[in-house]
Amino acid sequence: MIISESKPEQPNLKNQKGQTFLEFIFVLMLLVTISFGFMKGFSRLVGSRWEIMLQIIAKPNQDSVRLP
Repeated sequence: MIISESKPEQPNLKNQKGQTFLEFIFVLMLLVTISFGFMKGFSRLVGSRWEIMLQIIAKPNQDSVRLP
């Protein structure tokens, strides 16, 4: 009984030239999207806090406070 030792075939990688660039673009888009999401949420949070503080400060006044 003869057992031949054959090397496992490795996949033939062709046309992988732009894959790194595409992965970089996708990761960059993901980071930009997450950043804008955090900025928008943080801005809304800070804006609502300022509005609450303004209403507390203006409460003794008879006029109502309108924000633009």
